[in-house]
Amino acid sequence: MQPELSKTNETKKKQPATVKIATWSARHRWLVFTLWLILTIGVFFLSIAIGGTRAESASNPGTSRNSESFQANTVYNAGVTKEASQDLYLIVSNPGVKTTDPAYKAAVGKIAQTLTARTYTENGQTKPVFSRVIDPFQLPPAAQAGLVSPDATTVRVVATVPGTSKEVAARLAPVKAVIADLKAQNPGYQILTLNNSWINDDINEIVNHDLDNSLKITIPLTFIILLVAFGAFSAAVIPLVLAVTALLAAFGLLSIYSQLISPVSPYATQLIVLIGLAVAVDYSLFMITRFRNERRKGRDKLLAIEVASSTAGRAVFFSGVIVMVSLAGLFILDDPLFRSMAIGTIGVVMVSVLGSLTFLPAVLSILGNGVNWGRIPYFGKDREEGSGIWSSLVKGVMKHPVIMALISTILLLAITYPVLHLKLGLIDIDSFPDSIEGVNALKVMNQKWPQGTTLQLTVVVTQANRPEVKAAMENLQQAGLQIKGLSQPSMVNISPNGVAGQVVWTMSGSENDLANQELVRKMRQEVVPANIKGLDGVQTYVGGDSALVVDVVDNYTRSMPLVFGFVLGLSFLILLIAFHSIVIPVKAILLNLLSTGTSYGALVLVFQDGWFGSFLGIKQTAVVESWVPVFIFTILFGLSMDYHLFILTRIKEARDRGLSSNDAVTKGISVTSGVITSAASIMVVVFAVFVTMQLVIIRQLGLGLAVAVFFDATVIRCILLPAVMRLLGEWNWYIPSFLRWIPRITIEAEEVEDAHEIQPATKSNNPSQAAV
Repeated sequence: MQPELSKTNETKKKQPATVKIATWSARHRWLVFTLWLILTIGVFFLSIAIGGTRAESASNPGTSRNSESFQANTVYNAGVTKEASQDLYLIVSNPGVKTTDPAYKAAVGKIAQTLTARTYTENGQTKPVFSRVIDPFQLPPAAQAGLVSPDATTVRVVATVPGTSKEVAARLAPVKAVIADLKAQNPGYQILTLNNSWINDDINEIVNHDLDNSLKITIPLTFIILLVAFGAFSAAVIPLVLAVTALLAAFGLLSIYSQLISPVSPYATQLIVLIGLAVAVDYSLFMITRFRNERRKGRDKLLAIEVASSTAGRAVFFSGVIVMVSLAGLFILDDPLFRSMAIGTIGVVMVSVLGSLTFLPAVLSILGNGVNWGRIPYFGKDREEGSGIWSSLVKGVMKHPVIMALISTILLLAITYPVLHLKLGLIDIDSFPDSIEGVNALKVMNQKWPQGTTLQLTVVVTQANRPEVKAAMENLQQAGLQIKGLSQPSMVNISPNGVAGQVVWTMSGSENDLANQELVRKMRQEVVPANIKGLDGVQTYVGGDSALVVDVVDNYTRSMPLVFGFVLGLSFLILLIAFHSIVIPVKAILLNLLSTGTSYGALVLVFQDGWFGSFLGIKQTAVVESWVPVFIFTILFGLSMDYHLFILTRIKEARDRGLSSNDAVTKGISVTSGVITSAASIMVVVFAVFVTMQLVIIRQLGLGLAVAVFFDATVIRCILLPAVMRLLGEWNWYIPSFLRWIPRITIEAEEVEDAHEIQPATKSNNPSQAAV
């Protein structure tokens, strides 16, 4: 008896830090439970107290500070002393009356006069809201071209509001009521407004509204899936408590970051919900399932927690590390908005992992058998581990591995195929919901002024005060007007101190048009060098919205291989060390790339090609948002590894107990398939809800992740993975001799034994039966 007890004590001494943390939390359950609630909720309320989340404009695409389009704006503005201001456009249209009609001119004149008369009071002084109001009919005929539509049905009234963004917002707030009155006074006219502040306010309101609705939908649906998975009310509530507290803590951390360091992307909060709800619930699902299984085997409460934390808990820890490593790859991108999205999602994963190692053990220790309280008829029945439909499927796959591997691979590649014509770009403002008035105004402008309205191409030239540089800029302007796609209004601007000059042309179409992007490249590579040459010390920068699209897409295209290499390389090393096999990490990477491919293929089919658009209520777009593929890859790779680690942990656990490789694969996948299905169902539901939201970017993320997780948890993990592992056999665990020096850092700790499970040693002539 003594040797076995010594072995048990030795095993306990070898407990990893994660297991020690979990067991300590279980023994100090009420302290940990209380501290967790105080810290997570406290961080959230602290962030509200210091001002909440400081977000960037929702229409800000973000860009590298080293890009040419960014430098063009910086160089020109460095030479310009200009009062901050914003323009308010009123688009006035009447298809039944021509702009030459005196009544039309009178109506527009009254609108302009009403805006001119608006005032506000500051420091006891009355000042006009608008520093300038342009009535197109008060301009010379030659100057009306950009303000009166070619079909003579629509005009633009342009009003300029001086001040910073906050000052503009405050001064424009009362103007909304004035415009409502103007609409009522002119029933035959359509009056639409377009202003950056108002559009951003509307988009941010939609973001917050969608966020609230997503939680109202996903939390009840998740609870229903958990009820089915656990068959008990109490067990189903625990993951939601962890998820909600993790979300609150992550919201708080992001808000504090935004106040102390830098404004964040308005999409960051939605991404926290997208990722946080999925991983927090999944990690809880793995831990609670293992705890309940150990309790069914007769282990006492604390020992069941210890075993669960040493197996499922360790898998959760390593999975969380890989998810965070994957998301850390986003820091490679030179984009502050991306950085904020990475910080928010890494934060919620980190809190979820910490909660799985502390809060969950504490709650399970408090509840004990109470985790099974509120059993649901049929679903609440105890079932043998590894039984059910998925077990039968895996056994069938293991009998026909070649056929099943071929069928599943062909299916996945077929869904991936459309990625060959993936087109990246920036989602146009007119892809935003039609409920935003500014979006409708922009659509009318693009329709009524097909030659172009607000889309411009600019070339910034330094040392513009030199006569030869001014002459070169004028030549450049004329050369640009000879190019198809560039038109009037065109101008040459010189900054007051002469540091920089700017040549401006109007572009037709949208910034995502391939013709406009090619025009940007032509301007940079041919036109500018041909006209601005032989001028010592003069530098040029091509800017504008189309140039911004070119620079942003090129930046992500250049960075994607670095992000992919970073994520794949570190994941390979982690799996190599964890499983001491070179085959396991290679196979895991290939399978995860297949699931990523299905995501990209689905995005192209639905958004670019318009498949199932009417069924899903999705508006077809010309492009996929430039940063969506790389973001999906980093998220998906981490989440896919979540399932892979959980499955491989059970396979290796079975193999270490003496099963052959094939039997261990059958056992490991059979016992985990039910949990994987439940976890994947939750993720698919969470991601699918985001497809119903109003913002195209969030829809693209939701659809891409939902499709990938669905195929990853079904076709890949339950069919392709067992088929491939069956074909490889013992080669699954192969490691070259030159790599055998790598230290073993096992995911699962050595399983602890109950004292009542330890049997006395029996005497026997057979050495193999000398002890149990």
